[in-house]
Amino acid sequence: MTISNKIEAIIKQTAKGKLVFISDFSEFGNYDTVRKSLQRLVNKGLVTRISKGIYYIPKKDKILGTLYPTAEEIGKAIAKRDKARVIPTGAYAQHLLGLSTQIPMNVVYLTDGSARKIKIGNQTIVFKKTSPKNLSFESQLSSLLIQALKSKKEINITETDKRRLKEIISKSNELEKIKKDIRIAPVWIRKIVLQILSEITNELA
Repeated sequence: MTISNKIEAIIKQTAKGKLVFISDFSEFGNYDTVRKSLQRLVNKGLVTRISKGIYYIPKKDKILGTLYPTAEEIGKAIAKRDKARVIPTGAYAQHLLGLSTQIPMNVVYLTDGSARKIKIGNQTIVFKKTSPKNLSFESQLSSLLIQALKSKKEINITETDKRRLKEIISKSNELEKIKKDIRIAPVWIRKIVLQILSEITNELA
C-alpha cells in the first residue's frame, strides 16, 4: 500500500467537515512526501487545501453546496495542533459574543504559539504572538469579554450590549472565575462586568 493510499484510506474514514494537517500524517513520510500525497487527494476532490499545510475534508449541503470551516474552527484546530492557546480579539470577539452581527474579513487571534497569517478566500486569519500573561485567565469567556469590550470602546457600549453580556455570563456558570479574572481588566471594563455579575448574583439569591 502506497503512502497516498494509506492517507486516502484515513481521509475516507474521517468525518466530513474536519480540518487535517500535513503533520497529522508524519508517520507516513517527510513533509514533502505527505504534501504531494495530499495534493493528489486535492486533485481527486477528496480534500481541499485551505492554506499552507492545512487541508479540509469537504462537507456538502444540498442547497448551500460545500460548507467551509469558520475562522473559529480553524483557530481552534491550529491551537490544538500547536498545543497553543488562542484568544479572539477585536471585531471578531464582538461577533462571537453577539455584540456585532458583522463577520470581519480580518480575524485576529492572540496566541502563545507561532505568529502567522492564513488567507482563506477573501478572509484573513492572523495569529499575533502575545505574552502568556494575557492568556492566563481561568475562564475563556473572561478573555473574550475583555477583548470584545476593549475593541468596542466604552463610549459605544449600550444597554442592549450589557443585557446580551448578562445573558451569556448567566449561562456560563463561571461567575466566580470571571470575577477573579476581571481584576486585571481596564477599570471601565471591570466596572461593567462586576455590575453584571452583581445583578446576576442578586437575581439568584
